[in-house]
Amino acid sequence: MAAQSVRPVRGEFARAAAMEWTRLASLRTTWWCVGVGAAAMVVFAVLMGVSTADRIADDPASASEFSYVRLTSQGVFYLLQFVVLTLAALIATGEYGNGGSAAALLAVPRRGRLLAARAAVTAGFAFAAGAAVTAIGIGALRLVLGAGVPLDPGYAVRTVLGAGVCMALFAAMAVGLGTALRGTAATIGAGLLLLLGIPMVLQLSQAEWLSDLAAAFPGFAGVELYASGDAGFYTAPHDGPVNAFTVLGWAAAALIIGYAELRSRDA
Repeated sequence: MAAQSVRPVRGEFARAAAMEWTRLASLRTTWWCVGVGAAAMVVFAVLMGVSTADRIADDPASASEFSYVRLTSQGVFYLLQFVVLTLAALIATGEYGNGGSAAALLAVPRRGRLLAARAAVTAGFAFAAGAAVTAIGIGALRLVLGAGVPLDPGYAVRTVLGAGVCMALFAAMAVGLGTALRGTAATIGAGLLLLLGIPMVLQLSQAEWLSDLAAAFPGFAGVELYASGDAGFYTAPHDGPVNAFTVLGWAAAALIIGYAELRSRDA
C-alpha cells in the first residue's frame, strides 16, 4: 500500500515538473532574460578588465592584488541577480494575468505539489543559468587581462557554484513572493527591496548595528557567500555557512507564504 501511494505522488510531481519546464522553456522571455544577463556580464567584465589592465600597466605590482572573484561577484550582485529575479517573477505570476492558473490546477489539483514543482524547475534553471553566466564573466575577464594576472581555479569554481546556488535560492524566493503577491511588478519591487534596497538604506544610516543588520537580508548574505568573503564592500560581520542558511531561510519563508496564499485564495 505504501509503495502504491508513493507512485502517484511521484507521478503527479513529475507531471507538474514537466508542465512547468515546458512552459518555462517555451517562453521567449526566458531566453531573452538569459541572453541579457550574459551580455550584461560580458560588458561588465570587459569594461572592468580594460580598466584593470590600464591600472596594471601603470603599476605592474598591482597585478598580484587583483581578484577575479571580487569583480565577478560584483557583476552577479549588481546585474545577474536582478535578471534572475525578473525571470522568476514572470514565471510565478504570468498565469494569473491570462487565466492559466485555473488550467494548471486542473492538471495538478494539489496546490502544494504544483508550487513545489514550479519552484524546483525555476530554481534548477536559475542555477544552471547563474553558474553559466558567472563562468562567462570570469572567462571574459581572463581574455581581457591575459595570463599575466593570476587566476585561482579553486576560487573560480567556488564562485561559479556559489553564484548558481544563490541564483537558485533567489529564484525560489521570487516564486514564493510571486505566488503570494500575484503581480509581476509587485514581485519585482519586493525582490528589489530585499536584495538591494533595504540593505543599502540600512548601511547608509552609518549605525554599526544597522549595517550589520543588512547582512540578514538575502542580497548581502548571498554576495558574501559566492564572493567567499571578498565582495569588495562591507556586507556582514560574519562569513561561512551562516550566509547560506540566511538565503535558504528567505527562500523557504517566501515559499511558505506563497503556499498559504495559494491554498486560501481562488485560482
